Amino acid sequence: MTVLPVLRDARTYSFFFDFDGTLTEIAETPGAVIVEERAREALETLFECGSGAVAIVTGREIDSIDKLLAPLKLPVAGVHGYERRNGETTVSAAAAEESAARAVAKIFTSFVDHNPGLLLERKRGALALHYRLRPELESFCLSLAEDLADRFRDVVLTRGKMVVEMRLHTATKGTAINDFLQEEPFRGRLPFFAGDDVTDEDAFTAVNALGGITVKVGPGETAAHARAASVDEFLSWLLATAQRSKELG
Repeated sequence: MTVLPVLRDARTYSFFFDFDGTLTEIAETPGAVIVEERAREALETLFECGSGAVAIVTGREIDSIDKLLAPLKLPVAGVHGYERRNGETTVSAAAAEESAARAVAKIFTSFVDHNPGLLLERKRGALALHYRLRPELESFCLSLAEDLADRFRDVVLTRGKMVVEMRLHTATKGTAINDFLQEEPFRGRLPFFAGDDVTDEDAFTAVNALGGITVKVGPGETAAHARAASVDEFLSWLLATAQRSKELG
């Protein structure tokens, strides 16, 4: 695995970034995350230098990203590709049947009610069961999610860091990036993607297939070709890359 690359001109790249664990440290709950000013500065500078070819590709909803990055408003693929905004238009992937969504929500809600400390995050197109505050329940959470995935064939199980998520759609971060690359201002540029979790592996694979640049933030096996040891290291690299592009004019 190579060290972080030196990117001299942002105008030749389409930048895609995961959010939690990549641009920010992971918090105990989704609402407790803190966005450092250097992350906002780097994103805004790249957005300006690269004519807008910067997007967040995340498990969060688009509205959540907008609030965390305000006043900066970027293209975003939310809920692992279920919803995607480029410009003013938001499009959504096909969702699972409403009956399956209701059944999964009912079972998860009952499980959380009987296990204080678990957090059920309801998103458009997905339900995420967080067990960061109850790590001893990991095997039970995963077993429940696997059972639901077996029962409802149009529901997709995704594992993350201290979370299991039931996606009520078949879109992925990889399909979202491919869709962005068919549109301006992303079309015709070399794709770059950085992420930290197993949910980012399909995006690494998609970008690698296009000859792009992929960066894994943190430890773990990965298909990415480069690695940053931590969020801190990645943000330092990202800000330096943005400032270098700005100096080129």
